[in-house]
Amino acid sequence: MIGYTEDIKQGNKKALQQRVEQLGHVALLMRRNGDEAQALKIEQLVAKGNAEEMSIAFCGHFSAGKSTMINTILGQELLPSNPIPTSANVVKIRGGQPAANVYTRHSGILHFDPQMNLEELKKFAVDGDQVEWVEICYPGLFLDEKSSLLDTPGIDSTDAAHKVATESALHLADAVIYMMDYNHVQAEENFNFTKMLTDRNKPVYLVINMIDKHVEFELDFDDYKESVEEAFATWNIKPDGIFYTTLAELDHPENQYDEFREKLISLYQHRTELLVDSILHASLALIEEHIRFLRRANQAQLEIVTEQIDKGLSALEEKGFHVTDEEGLIQLLASTEKEWTHLQQNKEQAYEEMEKELSSLLQNARLTYYSTNQAAEAYVETRKPGFKIGLFFTAKKTEEERQARLQALFNDVAEKVAGNLDFHYKQLLLAFADRYNVRDEAYNRAVHANQIELTTDWLSSLVKEGAGTSEYVMNFCQDISDSIKAKYRKQGLSFIDQLHSKLAEQVIAEEGKVKERLDELRILQQAFEQQKSYLDQETNTKQELTSLLSGDI
Repeated sequence: MIGYTEDIKQGNKKALQQRVEQLGHVALLMRRNGDEAQALKIEQLVAKGNAEEMSIAFCGHFSAGKSTMINTILGQELLPSNPIPTSANVVKIRGGQPAANVYTRHSGILHFDPQMNLEELKKFAVDGDQVEWVEICYPGLFLDEKSSLLDTPGIDSTDAAHKVATESALHLADAVIYMMDYNHVQAEENFNFTKMLTDRNKPVYLVINMIDKHVEFELDFDDYKESVEEAFATWNIKPDGIFYTTLAELDHPENQYDEFREKLISLYQHRTELLVDSILHASLALIEEHIRFLRRANQAQLEIVTEQIDKGLSALEEKGFHVTDEEGLIQLLASTEKEWTHLQQNKEQAYEEMEKELSSLLQNARLTYYSTNQAAEAYVETRKPGFKIGLFFTAKKTEEERQARLQALFNDVAEKVAGNLDFHYKQLLLAFADRYNVRDEAYNRAVHANQIELTTDWLSSLVKEGAGTSEYVMNFCQDISDSIKAKYRKQGLSFIDQLHSKLAEQVIAEEGKVKERLDELRILQQAFEQQKSYLDQETNTKQELTSLLSGDI
C-alpha cells in the first residue's frame, strides 16, 4: 500500500468532504421518492463521513471465534467468549475515555463504566431480546475515538433481528473480516455471504481460524490453502486477503495472526482513504436498493397498465388491426387521425367541390352551333313586325311558318342539350355518389329519370320584342344557352343537396366509429406512456442519483 504522507491525507479529507456533501442531495431525492429507509441509511453515511469514523466488522458463524479474536487483538477481554454462541447483538468497540452505552429496545440507553461493570456489559452483549446494540469506549487500545471494531451476531442465526443487526453493521462497515472455522470453510453459506460483500465492493479479508485442527499427515497445508483459494475462485470471489490463524497455538508454523493484526492496524492508518471508497460503494449499493424499492412500489401499477395494454391490443386484433407494440400503435393512431380529418373535410368540402364541378361542367358545355344560329335567325325573323309569307299571305300561314321555325330551333337545341350536356350532367351526379360512397338506389334512379323541362313556349318566351338585328341573334342564342344551364344548375343543386344530406348521415355514423377507435387508441397510448414512465423512472432515477453522487449535477 502507498505511503501515507500528509499531502495524501489532506487530499483524502477533501475528497471525503465532497462525498459527504453530495450524499445530502442523494438522501433528499430518495426521501422525495418515498424511500425513507434508504434515505436514513444515506444520512448515516453522511454522519459517518462528517465524523471521519472508520469501522471494521467481524462476521462469520457463531463458532468461528470472532469475539475471542477481537479480545486477543485488543488485548482486553471486552467481549464474552464461550464455546456456546455469544454475541447476539452488534457490539461496537472504539478507543477513548472509558464509557459504555447499551441501546435497549424498551428502556432507552443505559450508561456504564466498562472498567467497573465489564461483566455486566458482557451479559448485555448476549441479550438479543432486550438489547439492540452495545457501544464500548476503552482506553489503551490501538483504536482511537474515530476507529472502531464491530462484533456481529453469527450469520447462521435464525433470529431475524440478528440478521437485521448484522446487515446494519455491514452497511456502515468500511471493511469486513469474515472468519471461518478450519473445518467449515466449504459451507455454502460462507460463499453466499462473501459473494454478497464483494458484489457491494466491500473490502473483504478472509480469516481461516483454528488451523490447529489441521492434521499434516492427512493433508499437506499448502494443498489445504490451495483448495480454499480455488473454492472461493469458483464462486468468482476475490478477497482482499486470506489469513490462516490459531489462537490456541500461537507458535503454529502456519499461524498468520501477527500478519493479520498488522493488516488491521494498517487499514486504520489509512482511514480517510478507505472511507472515501467505502462511502462511495455503500452509497452505490443503497442506490441499487432504492431502485428495487421503486420497482416494488411501481409493480402493482405496472401490472395494471401492462394488463390494460394486453387487453387493448387484443381488442384491436379482434377488430382487424394487428398491433403488437407502441410503434405499431402510433402508426395506427396517425392513420386513424388522418381518417378522422378526411371525414371532417369530406363533410365540410364535399358540397363545395360538387357545386364547383357542376358549375365547371355547365360553363364548358357548348349548346349552340352554326345550325343553331341559323335556326334562331330564321325564327327571330318571324317575330319581326310585319312578317308575312308570300304575296297573298294569311295569318294562319304566317303562324304556321312561325311555329315550324320555332320547332326547328327547338329540335336543334334539344339535340345539342342531349348530346353535349344531359348525358355528362347525369354521369357527374352519379359519379358524386360513387366518390363519396353514398349507396342510395333512389338517388340513382332519380338522376337517371330526371328530365329538364324544355318547351317551345319556353323557347319563344326568350325572344325580346323588337328583336331583329343580326347582333341580337347572337344574344338570343346566348340567352337560350344561359336559360338551359340555369335549369340544369337548379336541378343539379337539388340533387347535390340530397347527396350531401345522405353523406352527412353516413359521415356522422362513420365519425362515431372512428371517434370510438380514436378514443381507444389514445387511452392505449396513455397506457404505453405510463408503462414507459414506470420503467424509465428506474433508469432516470439511477442516473440522477449516480450523477448527484459524482457531483455532475
